[in-house]
Amino acid sequence: MGKKIYIIGQIPKIIDLSCEAKFFIAQMYLTQMGFNVVNPINRLIDNTVKNEVAVRKNINDLMLCNAVYIMPCTKLGKNVKNLEIKLALDFNLTIINGSIDTSSESSERIKKERIKRKKTIAN
Repeated sequence: MGKKIYIIGQIPKIIDLSCEAKFFIAQMYLTQMGFNVVNPINRLIDNTVKNEVAVRKNINDLMLCNAVYIMPCTKLGKNVKNLEIKLALDFNLTIINGSIDTSSESSERIKKERIKRKKTIAN
């Protein structure tokens, strides 16, 4: 298995299918490149996990990764405080600046993936 990589991107307070699709497409792309991908959206959309718990688990997962993938939608700048990027820099993780066009994918694929995940969790 390849390096473990964590996806960093702009996540709104209410996660819609468009946001979920961007992360899912990045996950697929990175998996095809041979990475073991940590997609933080997966926990954040799980209604059985409190948001605070999901965030803590995601940060824990980040600390177990070798690299991060920064999606193009991520706001960067002097006044932007992004804990994930700060941790990646502090712990000298490999940083990959993203350039995947995630806007062309359909939300239908995400709906199907959600259904598949729910069936897996139920079993």
